[in-house]
Amino acid sequence: MGPSFRDLYLNFVCRSTVPHKLIDYVIMTLLGRYILFEYVKFFLACLLSLVFIAIVFAAIPEIDSLEKDNGVTLFFDSIFSGIPLLIEIITPISVLLATILTFLSLKRTSEIVAMSAAGVSQVRMVFPIILFGCVICFFTYLNQSYLAPYWGADERTSVVKQNLSDSNWRFYKGKLYYFSGIALKSKELKSNTIFHFERDFQLKQIANNHRLILTQTGWQTNKNSEFLILNDLQLTHYKSPFIPIPEDQFPVIFKKELPYPKYNSFDALLSEIKVKDEGGVNFENDLFAFYQKIAALFAIFIMTLLALPFSLYSQKESKIRAGIVTAVILGLVYFLVDQVFLSMSQSAAVSIELSAFGANIVFFILALYLIRLKRA
Repeated sequence: MGPSFRDLYLNFVCRSTVPHKLIDYVIMTLLGRYILFEYVKFFLACLLSLVFIAIVFAAIPEIDSLEKDNGVTLFFDSIFSGIPLLIEIITPISVLLATILTFLSLKRTSEIVAMSAAGVSQVRMVFPIILFGCVICFFTYLNQSYLAPYWGADERTSVVKQNLSDSNWRFYKGKLYYFSGIALKSKELKSNTIFHFERDFQLKQIANNHRLILTQTGWQTNKNSEFLILNDLQLTHYKSPFIPIPEDQFPVIFKKELPYPKYNSFDALLSEIKVKDEGGVNFENDLFAFYQKIAALFAIFIMTLLALPFSLYSQKESKIRAGIVTAVILGLVYFLVDQVFLSMSQSAAVSIELSAFGANIVFFILALYLIRLKRA
């Protein structure tokens, strides 16, 4: 039997005049690139094949649309709008599957044994995959925040389209506002009433504005009046061509809500939360979407950890088929658990934080438990 990988490594290190630390760095870098190449190959194969299969199944119900006018356009629009959603669902499963297949492939060729004999720790073997997980997170964010809205995935998932009402109540900076006759295109209001309250919630003043127009310098109105409520009712009436009112005295009113908050960037979500918070509008759905986006990024790394007990840390020689079945089942279970927490949030059974990160917490604990069990 020929020399082992460890013997060749030690012989090279002992005879070489190059510093040992530099040799270790070069070898670790080459091994990291090799593991990363194997992982990327399996990841792209899993992602593209699963997305293709999902597209085929999604396209079958849309075939009838080809018979309509502009049927080809409608057919491809429907397919394209579904691709970002499919990528979002399939990416964690692909990460789990690719990690299992990578280490099972290296185990089958005894390369894991050779690396371990050469002093390469299991943590160093996993590090390139964790590092590439950051790249997957970046493209996951781009897919969810930009590709999905661009291809109409947000409208596809939105059950009710958001429309600006003709009238609206807002609580802003301690004052209650009522707007009527809202014209979004012309940035005009038919009228506006502002209710001022004392600290003990006693009404002290009512202000009315008629025909308000939002300009670059702020709000303008051609008629306003104030009722001052003290011991007796006092009325002050003003009438002047376009009385200027600072824009920051009014909550944001000429703005539609995000059609589907989850499929927007972090900046758009934070801006929406800020506007609604200042305007006294419930922003819980937007905050939940913000948490969901963060949870989707964490899921990439959790799926990587969950794959290790079934591949790298497994003491037995696992079969490729068993690894594929395990990955698919766990990926589907993760999706189902996430939907359970989502349903519990909609019924107010759990907080939005627990609903968004619930599946991540459950599978993170499961991954750590299985890793400890396998390494014991």
